[in-house]
Amino acid sequence: MSIGTHEITGKRLEGLPELQQRIQRLFRTRKVTLVVRRAYGSNLPELVDKKTVPGFRLDVYAEVAEALANPANEINDEFKLHQTQMTVDNENGEVQLSLLGEYLVDGQVVKIEGITL
Repeated sequence: MSIGTHEITGKRLEGLPELQQRIQRLFRTRKVTLVVRRAYGSNLPELVDKKTVPGFRLDVYAEVAEALANPANEINDEFKLHQTQMTVDNENGEVQLSLLGEYLVDGQVVKIEGITL
């Protein structure tokens, strides 16, 4: 189990809330933008900037799975993805994800909700 710091309040985070924050940061970080860790990140910011065409959902689901499985992102040893759900708010352009998967620290199936892109 990882321990971290809440990016807004500075308070200590651990367990699922810390994992959710790391996943959100991962999904919002474009690949190759971190100088020291070029392999870190995802292509989700690029996808969200495009129009929501018929293949949009499939592209997002594929990128979520790829980003979480990439060893450079350091999530695959704590979380194994089973299912992704996405809602798109066309009014304000917000995309929200819910992830269902196995939290490998204790073997429980968990749902991580409220990840916004």
